[in-house]
Amino acid sequence: MSEAFEDYLPNDFEGVEVGIESEDLLDLSKALSDAGKYSYAGLCAVTLNKLFYYNEWDRKFCRECMKCIISHLELPSTVQPIMDLLLKGEMENTVDSFKDILSTESVLQESLKPLLQDLIAIAVQEGEYDARWRVLIRKMSEIIGCHFEEMELYEITVIHCLTRDQQNQSDAEKKASKSRERIVKAKRYALIGLATIGGGALIGVTGGLAAPLITSGLAPLFGTSAFLTAMGGVAGAATMGTLFGAAGASLAGYKMNKRVGEIEEFAFGQLCPYTDNGRDGLTMVTTPQLDVTIAISGWIKDEREDNFTRSWKVLSCSREQYYLRYESSYLLELGRALEYFMSIALGMAAQEALKYTILSGIMTAIAWPAGLLGLANVIDNPWGVCCRRSAQVGKHLAEVLLKREHGRRPVTLIGYSLGARVIFYCLREMSERENSTGLVQDAILIGSPCTGNPEKWKKIMQIVAGTVINGYSKTDWLLRFLYRALSMPRGGVAGLQALEFEHPRLQNVDLSDIVTGHSDYYDHMPHILKKLKIRVVEDPEGLPVTRSDSHLAVPVTNNETPMTKSQSDSVLLNNNIDK
Repeated sequence: MSEAFEDYLPNDFEGVEVGIESEDLLDLSKALSDAGKYSYAGLCAVTLNKLFYYNEWDRKFCRECMKCIISHLELPSTVQPIMDLLLKGEMENTVDSFKDILSTESVLQESLKPLLQDLIAIAVQEGEYDARWRVLIRKMSEIIGCHFEEMELYEITVIHCLTRDQQNQSDAEKKASKSRERIVKAKRYALIGLATIGGGALIGVTGGLAAPLITSGLAPLFGTSAFLTAMGGVAGAATMGTLFGAAGASLAGYKMNKRVGEIEEFAFGQLCPYTDNGRDGLTMVTTPQLDVTIAISGWIKDEREDNFTRSWKVLSCSREQYYLRYESSYLLELGRALEYFMSIALGMAAQEALKYTILSGIMTAIAWPAGLLGLANVIDNPWGVCCRRSAQVGKHLAEVLLKREHGRRPVTLIGYSLGARVIFYCLREMSERENSTGLVQDAILIGSPCTGNPEKWKKIMQIVAGTVINGYSKTDWLLRFLYRALSMPRGGVAGLQALEFEHPRLQNVDLSDIVTGHSDYYDHMPHILKKLKIRVVEDPEGLPVTRSDSHLAVPVTNNETPMTKSQSDSVLLNNNIDK
């Protein structure tokens, strides 16, 4: 899980050292036989059935998706009813049978990977990369035996081709750029063959500024693909510009223009993702990518610049990653309260009283030592304040995503503790709004201090295209202590147990072997990410892992004096929480 990015690529990955020739690019609508086209469409229909068709909210997307594929492949209209039956699961056909037929096609005998190139081109041709399209392509990668990282390189090709050509560089910059490209083996990006995207989506990267480059710069490299030409003519700059949104869709430029409810701080900063040059170091990706990840912390421990990013320093979920900076003064007060409370608790554990309570599993109101209960006010008030504010922040995050501030690209959300609560309320808000599907790809909620009510979680499942992960710890005594005075919400607390229902998109992951107390989520995040099978990178010493953004709203001060801000919010831990 922690290898350099290059280590994910198979040894026989074609074109690692050399680029792809233009004549090697495939327009599958012309290159496949009728049987091959039918099998291609059939494979997509069967896969869509397994991924989405059971969810009523996704059925319209499935039908539109198949229409796009059938139209692209120029299949006759008589094929549509058959594909509808496959899509609904009313006609027996297996994935393997379609794969076998496709493998006999002369242009696919060596590999079925050109299918991915083709699907990505279809997915973005209208200026929107729906999260369900990406989940479909991810599943197709798995079916044909292609590494997911290879699929990402098909996507990345679009960005690298454009940014390499469009920038007005000085001679020194050009020389440095060429040297850098040799180091990072830039030719690997040219090999992918996402040239078929051409006109449409490439214009989307820069809102039309690169339009002249599409024919003059990219055509010699990619040849004259019929699909490329068609997309360039049909999709104008205005349409394709929606893919990346205004100003390149960098969330780091987002500001909360006016106070929303009680929210005092809400802004994004950019996390450093992949190692672009393998083991040699970290390189900040500054150009928009085709997917986005937002990481949300549960509390902070100090006022240092990296307070919101420290726990995410090895996260490598996407090439374009952001962290959410929110309500830092309140989260800092909570962080300090947690540290103080834990120091007292550990002292009591040394006296065996709390140790017995935790290890025996008798974590009820009766079992808590009187000394610990006497300190409850230290933690209860800041915790309650942050619980309420995190819910409000989650609802505002939903507004930001629904307005497509990031463009029309898939978003993955990941957070721990109150950060997971932000995500929960964000998704819950989105589930009650129109046009909220196809936006969130995956949601990873770790140590969630929110209800485990199946009905509320099932609503969330409707709008997440890929996977919802509930990472929990049965031994998180601190979270249980915080809920000690409550009649537990229906379904219990999500961060303490597996969600008690089955759903194709739900994964429950027990983190009890890593997390014994709530503060472990902050301290052991690299191990947690590996346990959750979230991609990570090594943390080289002395290398920066975050970028500072001067335009972040309501920056945290550099004053090292402990904050003494009075919190007027009332304690929110009441019997109605999360019911």
